Amino acid sequence: MVRSSRLAGRLVFWMGMLCAGAPALAQDHQYSAEQIQAGYRLYTGQCQLCHGANGDGIASVNLARQQFHTVVTDDDIRKMITTGNTAGMPPFVLKPEELDALVAFVRSGLDQGGVPFRLGDAGRGKAIYDGKGGCAACHRVAGMGSRAAPDLTDVGFIRRPGQMLTSLTEPLKGTMPINRPVTIVTKDGRTIHGRRFNEDTFSVQLIDAQEKMLSIQKSDIRQYDVGMTSAMPSYQGKLDSDEMADLLAYLVSLKGQ
Repeated sequence: MVRSSRLAGRLVFWMGMLCAGAPALAQDHQYSAEQIQAGYRLYTGQCQLCHGANGDGIASVNLARQQFHTVVTDDDIRKMITTGNTAGMPPFVLKPEELDALVAFVRSGLDQGGVPFRLGDAGRGKAIYDGKGGCAACHRVAGMGSRAAPDLTDVGFIRRPGQMLTSLTEPLKGTMPINRPVTIVTKDGRTIHGRRFNEDTFSVQLIDAQEKMLSIQKSDIRQYDVGMTSAMPSYQGKLDSDEMADLLAYLVSLKGQ
């Protein structure tokens, strides 16, 4: 793909100018590893100079977090690139597969690993979260649900779709180290089980089985074991491919309040 550096710079600049306010919503679409990796190569060659490796090189824009001005769907991204707008963005001629690759890489959260995933319908995904998935029994969103597992209110900002899919299908592999279960035996003989959510040089913060937040000084601990298992169930085989795509779409949409 032959471009002048000036033309490429204008492209990524105006893509950025379209971005900022509300998060964009992906259409029901499968993003393959090949597309994501091809998009990564295009991005590093054409876009990274202005947008940066993390997609936040332009003020009020974060491509990894899907923050755009007017873009909502995948087709909106393609249309904006190919037709331009009256604000000054010129039209660009890209091959359909190149457009698809850039969309896939952006939707992946700029995932260089190229983990394939599919995003379905977020509305249906919320119904699965509340119903068949039973997610609220352990997780919390916008103040509703349990504190037994990590709060998911802004999980769409914190984690990439591929990472979330791994957590849904291979929980042990997807569990972040800080969220591992712990067992603490204090010097006065108490045994405490819970989920660690923070730790510093002098103390450990956790949520116990009764959902109480505790901070324990390390000087008071006699034995401290970090579990290598996960209480999160795998949804592989429990949800079909459409349900998994819908649930993932809902999780991706959770960008905080």
